[in-house]
Amino acid sequence: MSGPLYDVLLIAHVVAGVVGIGAIAVAGYEASRAAALPDPAGDARVRRFFKPGVDWPGRFIFLVPALGLALLLGGDSSQVSAPWPWAGLGIWSIVAAVATAVCWPAERRAQEALAALSNGESAGDAGANHLADLRRACARMETGAVLVTVCFVAAVIVMVIQP
Repeated sequence: MSGPLYDVLLIAHVVAGVVGIGAIAVAGYEASRAAALPDPAGDARVRRFFKPGVDWPGRFIFLVPALGLALLLGGDSSQVSAPWPWAGLGIWSIVAAVATAVCWPAERRAQEALAALSNGESAGDAGANHLADLRRACARMETGAVLVTVCFVAAVIVMVIQP
């Protein structure tokens, strides 16, 4: 495959990776910011970012291998046996595992803790526990986001160099 269809698939593949990884990286940054605040529940930006719900842009990472496979099978078939697409798939597997096992569960816990703090459960020991839960969840999100970002840089290098 070549021409406009290949170009559209390539652009979609890149955009899916950038949007998905970007959303996870931004979540890690916002988690870092929230954890550093003395009263994260009092910050409108934190409440807006951590409102309950699914990080749909982050789920764009699941499009990356499907679009990559379409590019690989539709392009030069000799590349199927090359090591670089499989290295990229391995890196993506790490990203997907970290996102689903670390980042998104931590984000959900942060949302729950922030909701509890915002709903007036911030007095006494309960408030201290919710704040501690929020900070722990934010630390996990930040760590996961850093690992995901490092993997993204490695994947970009592999995809560009194609060793």
